[in-house]
Amino acid sequence: MTNTIKKVPLLVPLVLVMAILAVSTDTFLSTGNLENVLVAAAILAIPGIAMTFCLAMGEFDLSIGSTVSLAGVACCSALIAGQPLAFSLVVALGVGALIGLANGVVITKLGVTPFIATLATMVIVRGASLAYTDGHDQIVSSPGLKYLVAGRPLGVPMPIVLAVVLAALGWWTINRTRFGRWVCAIGSNREAARMSGLPVDRIRIAVYVLVGLSGGLWGLLISSQLQKGNGQLGLGFELDAITVVVLGGTALLGGRASIVGTVLGALMIETIRNGLNLLNTPPAYQRISVGLLLIAALALLALRRREKRGTKPNRVPARVQESAA
Repeated sequence: MTNTIKKVPLLVPLVLVMAILAVSTDTFLSTGNLENVLVAAAILAIPGIAMTFCLAMGEFDLSIGSTVSLAGVACCSALIAGQPLAFSLVVALGVGALIGLANGVVITKLGVTPFIATLATMVIVRGASLAYTDGHDQIVSSPGLKYLVAGRPLGVPMPIVLAVVLAALGWWTINRTRFGRWVCAIGSNREAARMSGLPVDRIRIAVYVLVGLSGGLWGLLISSQLQKGNGQLGLGFELDAITVVVLGGTALLGGRASIVGTVLGALMIETIRNGLNLLNTPPAYQRISVGLLLIAALALLALRRREKRGTKPNRVPARVQESAA
């Protein structure tokens, strides 16, 4: 049990938060409410899984929120134009992949830092989405698109099915494949990984494409919920995607990843949001709570790094020992 808590430190706080909400509200433990929390957490966990790879690599992507908007707009616009559902879904995912590819190429080939590159992409993509829609909703009525969130294969909500499959695939990739080991190796020491012969630039580009694809899928899920695309959708989503990863224990500086932790991070955020709604807390405080969680997670990571440094034995260099003798 102790080892489990060490590997997944968010488990105990999550249980405590759920216990507090169970006592504070009458409806938190109802079947319908718990299902709502799980569906919301599943939708958030999907981009979080991809962002886990990015942070494990020692980088991050600020453009994923804008990708959500443009992918949703692209899908809904294609449906309005009479295109088949399958084609519209591929268009949305393709938009996400292209945005990720652009980020990866600019970062690796032009040498632009991830912060500047993805910040610029965030602004450009958001502007493109707003320009295309001219501020108007792209409203659709598509049962096929709605199935992405309302479908229940074997009685399980579709977002939960998608999240479980992608989480299992992400865990296997990180822990059982060369690609996962290479991603963490780049996060630990990029130059050492390059000198070892790893295709560092290709791996980095692949990870950004993965994040872009997850942003496209996120956009599809949001547009499926709302049955519309809009240039304003996805505002602030990049904070959510990064926060769930950091909360889950993935090292912000790279070298370590926890897919299980990311899933629990998504569950923590959506549990708190749900509890605040049940307690009739104004929506603005939900954003504040996410920001505070991010600060707390970063503070804990900093404390852990200090503790690790403090537990390392102070080795005296051989030359100093010789001179002292």
